[in-house]
Amino acid sequence: MSALSSIPDRPLTTAEIAALNDADAFDLVVPVEREEAVRADDNEPVVVTESLVLAAADWVKGVVHEDDGWRVVESVAVEGDDRTEAMLACEAAVEDALKPGVRADADG
Repeated sequence: MSALSSIPDRPLTTAEIAALNDADAFDLVVPVEREEAVRADDNEPVVVTESLVLAAADWVKGVVHEDDGWRVVESVAVEGDDRTEAMLACEAAVEDALKPGVRADADG
């Protein structure tokens, strides 16, 4: 089972990120960017994210949500308890993937 299979195939709310942090699938889930939105079912305001850094025991992944689902933009294997450098590398990769033109450049 892939790490992304436990994440709903849509942008996540702050509450959903908190629930992922409480679940066993990941050690840590950190939103990279947040934006205000309106929930479709009740028109209530909500904060969502389309970019995350996910950490597990031996890896860290930077992921972004696109039209066809979540995409891993960086994956770093880690040894030991210190994941700081891996988290920073994945965060930078996510930020680069979100810049205008970067996705087009990567696809070309």
